[in-house]
Amino acid sequence: MDLKGFFRSLPPEVLLAYRNRYESDGSASHTPAEATDMSALAERLGEHLSDRHKLRQILKTMDRSHHAALLALIQCRGVAGGTWLLQELTQTQGLSEDLWAEVLHRLGTDLLVFGNSRQSPPLFYIVPLPIQRELEHQFRKRLGLVPSANPDDIRLSKDTNHRHPVGFSLISLLSYIRQHRPRMTRSDEIFKKSYEDMLAFFGSLWGDGALEKVLEWHLDMAKELGLVQHRGGHVEVDDLTLAEFLAMQAGQRRDLYLMSFLRREPLLGWMLDALRGVPEPGWVPLSRLRTLYRRRYMGNVFHRRYVRKSYYLPPSGFHDPNPPLEILQLAGLLESGLNTDGSHVRLSEAGRVFVSGEGYEQLESNDSVRFLLQPTFDVLAPVGLPLGILWKLGEIAELRRVDRASTYTLTRESVRGALDEGWRADELIGFLRDASAVGLPQNVESTVRDWVGRHGEIEFHDALVVTAAPERLAALRKVIDKLGMPHEELGNRAFAVPRELREDLLAALREGNLDPAPKVRGHDLSDDPARRQGTLSALLAEAPEHMQEEGVDAHFPLRSLVMLGAPAAEGGTEAMALRGRRGGRTGSNRVGADLSLKPAAAGAGDLLRLSPSKTISVIKAAIRLNLDLEVLYPSTGDDDPGGLTRVTPAEVKELGGGSWFSGQNQRLERDQRFQISQIQGIRLAN
Repeated sequence: MDLKGFFRSLPPEVLLAYRNRYESDGSASHTPAEATDMSALAERLGEHLSDRHKLRQILKTMDRSHHAALLALIQCRGVAGGTWLLQELTQTQGLSEDLWAEVLHRLGTDLLVFGNSRQSPPLFYIVPLPIQRELEHQFRKRLGLVPSANPDDIRLSKDTNHRHPVGFSLISLLSYIRQHRPRMTRSDEIFKKSYEDMLAFFGSLWGDGALEKVLEWHLDMAKELGLVQHRGGHVEVDDLTLAEFLAMQAGQRRDLYLMSFLRREPLLGWMLDALRGVPEPGWVPLSRLRTLYRRRYMGNVFHRRYVRKSYYLPPSGFHDPNPPLEILQLAGLLESGLNTDGSHVRLSEAGRVFVSGEGYEQLESNDSVRFLLQPTFDVLAPVGLPLGILWKLGEIAELRRVDRASTYTLTRESVRGALDEGWRADELIGFLRDASAVGLPQNVESTVRDWVGRHGEIEFHDALVVTAAPERLAALRKVIDKLGMPHEELGNRAFAVPRELREDLLAALREGNLDPAPKVRGHDLSDDPARRQGTLSALLAEAPEHMQEEGVDAHFPLRSLVMLGAPAAEGGTEAMALRGRRGGRTGSNRVGADLSLKPAAAGAGDLLRLSPSKTISVIKAAIRLNLDLEVLYPSTGDDDPGGLTRVTPAEVKELGGGSWFSGQNQRLERDQRFQISQIQGIRLAN
């Protein structure tokens, strides 16, 4: 909605108030309301406030405190609970809550800030969305993060900075899991010995600081993407999901990582964009980031609570959240530093590439990078090696050490294991020759061929088409004839045999020392990871609601806006002055007062039929705020007709299905116990 549409949607009394405030220079005729052309007035006001030069002049006449209040409210997405906002301004700017209340009400006189109701608590302050957009343009240089002063004096903190590439670390961890198959306890935890071995093994790659957190971060990522499964008491790699993961483009894998971040904390996307906008060297004071994050977080809470009409009580401590920096630090995307002014943070070089997406494929999976195959059978795999090659290397060689250049070793067991998993001898030799930066040493090739021997000269295919090397064709035909197995010769080297007789043929070939490859090769197009739409592609296609910020497209209903004037003395009739008084009972002016009532029902709200857990939350909020409840409850006896009853709650007992609360029944003038499960409706009393 643009400004003209905003003014056309306003109630006449609010529109006339705008006229009296912004057309009072004598150039406009102040005709009575009934004789005023509201449509023309809305057009004029829209043109007036959309003129950014005129709006800038209005802001220039204001004090700095007015600017600070507007900035805080805009950073809260234009909606903030009154008691919380006053405490936030007092905490960050100084002065008292009463002075900030006066500032906000003066902004109400300028019709830049509105309220929600004159029946409070809770009062919350609102900047209408069209006005907010214009103010954001005026304050665009002050709304975001401000670079740190003296960035050259900031020294990096070693304990909180991790520089491991996500893809390289993740594939290395999966290779380790494939080769060691860590055991799981009955509570789905990795055995302590296996866990400690993993920590020691990856210490050289991830560093000593917060090593357990880094390991848990990677395990959680692998579980969330479905790359690992718990099977038979072990952690095992899911081959289908991994094949799909490796077949993706680097940008698609980046989107998967980002989606995982947003599942854990939706505001991480906003925070990455905010940090990206800081000019080089990119350092920002941590205190500034915390303030900005807190306001953004609480703005989403108030949008969810009051704009979207969702009965939502955040967890304790919600009013002062810390930005989730650890998720980004453990991913190697964020750096922290210190100087005499305190702590500072910035995006790392990898973090800037991750956020922009430009050049990310060179960072995670660079096709020009190759491994180094040595005559000692050791293979050095540097960071940047394409992830598909890195995983194949883990299939044919033992992972001995991880670092910025990990060490793999070719052994007889690893090569024979690869052949059992479907590798062909020529394919294995070709892979080592083509992917190595120095080619294939002669001694390595001859030794690998010796390890291979006759293994795999005969192999099975998914359609149960049995093939053989030319020199083994006669031996294969002899075994088939000896078994009396029905078959069909498909060509010079292929036989089709019954599917159910595969095990019999495999045993007979082994008895004849023909050394067949036991794994069945697949030839279906769906076996090509690039063609298959699996679980990871489905994750990228979906956009879960919980991953989005609250209130992105929502705005407060314009017809419900209440104009604010200068605050009256305590005990008067103005909304702000009544923020701590309700129904004759005075409650504490706390942050929780902004979130403890039903949305859009600051006065006489609708009865709520809630779940037991949410009912208990409302009762606890009433006890904390020293407020009465109105409870719709069935009759408990001849002297109690039931129905809507005013209760002063005293205590809550949570006992599962038998939870109850006690309080004084004002109608019967006696203490009474109320079963939570029997409450048919509840609300905070006026």
